[in-house]
Amino acid sequence: MNKLINFAPERYHEGLYGAMFVGPAIFLLGLFLLYPAIRTIYLSFFDKRGNNFIGLENYVWSFSDRLMLITIRNQIIWLVGVVTLVILFGLVVGYISDRLKRGEAFFKSVIFMPMAISAVGSSAIFKFIYEYRPPPLTQIGLINGIRVGIGNDVNGNECGNNVILNDGSKLDYVNDGCLRPIGWIQQRDLTNLPSFENISSGDFFLNLFVNFPINTVLLMLVMVWMFTGFAMVVFSAAIKAIPTEITEAGQIDGASEGKIFMSIVIPYLKTTILVVATYMTVSVLKAFDIIYVTTRGDFETNLLAVKMLDEFAKFLNQGRSAAVAVIIFISVIPIIILNLIRNRSEAKS
Repeated sequence: MNKLINFAPERYHEGLYGAMFVGPAIFLLGLFLLYPAIRTIYLSFFDKRGNNFIGLENYVWSFSDRLMLITIRNQIIWLVGVVTLVILFGLVVGYISDRLKRGEAFFKSVIFMPMAISAVGSSAIFKFIYEYRPPPLTQIGLINGIRVGIGNDVNGNECGNNVILNDGSKLDYVNDGCLRPIGWIQQRDLTNLPSFENISSGDFFLNLFVNFPINTVLLMLVMVWMFTGFAMVVFSAAIKAIPTEITEAGQIDGASEGKIFMSIVIPYLKTTILVVATYMTVSVLKAFDIIYVTTRGDFETNLLAVKMLDEFAKFLNQGRSAAVAVIIFISVIPIIILNLIRNRSEAKS
């Protein structure tokens, strides 16, 4: 390439050298990123085989099909819940760890440890925590194992998770009065939980609460557990950059720790919060492993990334799969615009 550039007039050498280094990268990005994106948008206007143009039919399906609407609802819950909880827990844990006089490194290591576990591994761990087996089988899930092993039945006999005692008798949970195991991942709503079985159908607000998708929220907690350590490390580094004179001035003025956190720490971390929120939003929109490992999208727990794969690989519908991919892409655009606005405002300041 150097020899070829030497044949050009000298005034073009600088630009050609730049193009020599940037050109291959732009070519590869265009081949593996830009072209597939354009091709995906193109296919979203065609039928399942990509042969016949059907206009916006795939997008109409996306916002009218019942299962697709449930998937969009779940994605919104994940976006709001995961991003909010990760930022909240990360801020609180990062602030608390920064106040520790001893053991800060150990404390942070423990909180950060889930980041070292793959999403598949984390999903498998929580799948065992939520595991359910129909009675009278022994419960191997952590929550159900504890649940059925406490309390007494109506006759005062101790309940147990099929525990064999030394005298050969067995403590089980099938008698009246013992708590029954709950299929946590199988719960589309709260209607099958003991506390909500007798809710009146005429109470609008209670019914709205009862229809809350509990299994979606429980799976959402897997991602919160995984990424809280990441947010903690980022926020902790930003907190250490806050001038100590400001926090000390607040303490001299009599401000409590909560007041210092809300009035000094949070305003200083606005940019960092936006960065973490952007990263988490993109991560949630790409969330795939957790749902695929735990439920495979069943029990109304699906997300857009899994739905995109289902339409392509399970139902062999290229058009609908492409439409779901475009919806995911469109969902990222507001975050991109927000970051562009922030970068411009910072450049001006």
